[in-house]
Amino acid sequence: MSVRPTLITNAKLIDPAKSKVETGAILFADTILGIGNVSSAPDGAEIIDAGGAHVSPGLIDMRVVIGEPGAEHKETFKSAGRAAAAGGVTTMVMMPNTTPVLDDQSLIDFVLRRGIDKSGGVRILPAAALTKHLDGELMTEIGLMAEAGAAFFTNGDKPIVSSRVLRRALSYASAFDALIAHRPEDPYLAEDGVMHEGDLAARLGLPGIPAAAEYIMAERDLALAELTGGKLLLDMLSAAQTLPALKRAKDRGVKAFASVNVH
Repeated sequence: MSVRPTLITNAKLIDPAKSKVETGAILFADTILGIGNVSSAPDGAEIIDAGGAHVSPGLIDMRVVIGEPGAEHKETFKSAGRAAAAGGVTTMVMMPNTTPVLDDQSLIDFVLRRGIDKSGGVRILPAAALTKHLDGELMTEIGLMAEAGAAFFTNGDKPIVSSRVLRRALSYASAFDALIAHRPEDPYLAEDGVMHEGDLAARLGLPGIPAAAEYIMAERDLALAELTGGKLLLDMLSAAQTLPALKRAKDRGVKAFASVNVH
């Protein structure tokens, strides 16, 4: 039986491919039948006035922590997929800090196969561990995991302190055109901080993290990316002071990008 057509009117349509937002309508059933200036709907179609709400393609969440494997009592591919779909997320990039850590080709293959079977249509892409056990010391088999389907390589929330390890990883990853996502934070400056250092942290009595903890490490990471020719994502930025260094590096042709924390 065919799906009843639906027409959503008075919507702000987001087109990420063209980086624009325009007011219009979208008509769909089994697939999209019309978008933009849709003048009429078929007989029997459901008509929804969006009231100026935004309509976009499926969202991609680049940092999802899923309990499976190892902590299925907290969350599984099935429950994560159901929650994602309810929020408009159609693709999830799964972080490697599972039990066991996603630091092996067979585990990347497991996530891809299991995700297809259990996620309810939501696409799950594994981000592979950059170092074994995420300990920041021994580089993983980047080439094998890239061939297996790893989306990118990351050490998660654990910065790699050793410049030698990160240099080797960036250099090796460049041979496979693989992206390395690294959180630039000096753990010795950050220590047990829970928010940006400043007046608010002092008033709340909470340990602060100086912005220098981020931009000092970011400068190092960008220098290593330039040295090796590797592709680097400065992950989870939260300090405006880091951005000038990123812009300077990009102006020099460094393959550098950034993601920004929401909190």
